[in-house]
Amino acid sequence: MTQATSSTRRTSSIADGELSALSARDAIVAIRERRLSATALLDACFARIDAREPTIHAWSHLARETARERAQFADEALATGTVLGPLHGLPIGVKDVFDTNDMPSEYGSRLFRGRQPEADAAAVAVLRQAGAIIIGKTTTSEFGMYHPSPARNPLDPTYSPGVSSAGSAAAVVDEMVPLALGTQHTASTILPASFCGAHAFKPSFGFTSMDGSNILVPRLAHIGFMARTVEDLCLFASAFDPTLATAHIYVSRPPRLAFVRGPGWDQVTTDADDALRNLLATLPIAIDTVELPVDFDHAVKVSFGLLNAHLAHRFGDLPSQSFADLCPPLKAGVAEGKTLSAPDYLELDAAADRMTAATSALFAHHDALVTLSAPGEATRLEDGPGSGVLAAPWSLCGLPTVSLPLLHGRKGLPIGVQLIGQRGFDRKLLQSATWLVRTCQNHSSKRA
Repeated sequence: MTQATSSTRRTSSIADGELSALSARDAIVAIRERRLSATALLDACFARIDAREPTIHAWSHLARETARERAQFADEALATGTVLGPLHGLPIGVKDVFDTNDMPSEYGSRLFRGRQPEADAAAVAVLRQAGAIIIGKTTTSEFGMYHPSPARNPLDPTYSPGVSSAGSAAAVVDEMVPLALGTQHTASTILPASFCGAHAFKPSFGFTSMDGSNILVPRLAHIGFMARTVEDLCLFASAFDPTLATAHIYVSRPPRLAFVRGPGWDQVTTDADDALRNLLATLPIAIDTVELPVDFDHAVKVSFGLLNAHLAHRFGDLPSQSFADLCPPLKAGVAEGKTLSAPDYLELDAAADRMTAATSALFAHHDALVTLSAPGEATRLEDGPGSGVLAAPWSLCGLPTVSLPLLHGRKGLPIGVQLIGQRGFDRKLLQSATWLVRTCQNHSSKRA
């Protein structure tokens, strides 16, 4: 998109009153150019929430008064020439597994009903320092487990929005907020992004502190970013790493991509497989195929084995009544975790180390690997929140991943394309994602 086209779209969106539909980057430009106030944008987002929340259930708590005070402060600061940070005046949703000092943090659990932390989680503090306005907490599965959350798919409420970070994905896609924060231990950002049609970025392990969040397994705890464009993902992540702010600009050459099936490919639907193959066939570059080392055959088992062990440690000694109130997947995980011996756990941890070490060789000749984000389109609500098997191995190894809503299945619902990068090369991964999206857009334009 040219600068002229982008400016035209921004002006048109503002003139049409569709403020909540603005991308984060367009909204930031309009705010800084004083064509849009943070207060007006916030009001538009709340109006959208009021209209759609009874159907989508994306929010567990909204901080209307506090958000309005901070929007007014952002406008007053800009009037004096002060920019509060890269996210100045942007309304943002935060998954309710992050502590917030001005609203409840309940982790989606009755056990934490009414819990009010005294301090922000580290990631929330970063967002506030960057000028973001945290308008509320998005709904989540209990403690981020594979259990339905209150959220509904914004494209069709009879379908699942995915797992844990589903409220964040739904809020962004439904144009309630331009950005929302999530987390991922196995697939909690990538899977809901695929089901709802969001753009998502799960950075490398250790990208930022996860203090003050629901950490189930320390080596699997990742932050997740939800947006409506790759450019907005770069902006969002730049609050934590300023070098990512321009990742979408400096794309000097096509990336070297390789297709990878990975564990769980037997669950992939025919239409999803065909859609990905057709997309790769249209790209103006050669796509290699990479075979994973044999250790990866056990990646999903290792991921959930580690998860179950930590669940047993954290929840296994709860009083019987409290334990009975937990969701079924959490109780099942605790029971399974209690059967693991110390040698079993250490072997799982060692297997994860071996797989992590083996990933460097996968990128010796490639910038990114390409696969699916989910086995297919969103599942129906009654069929559960879907499977995260295609995302879990990369979380286990701490690799950065991006989900792009580039495909559709038979029912017309989105299916994400997952790009996987080398650990620590997050900028390169976002550049690869930018190239892929723009190439697909150009191809679509030519066909039209």
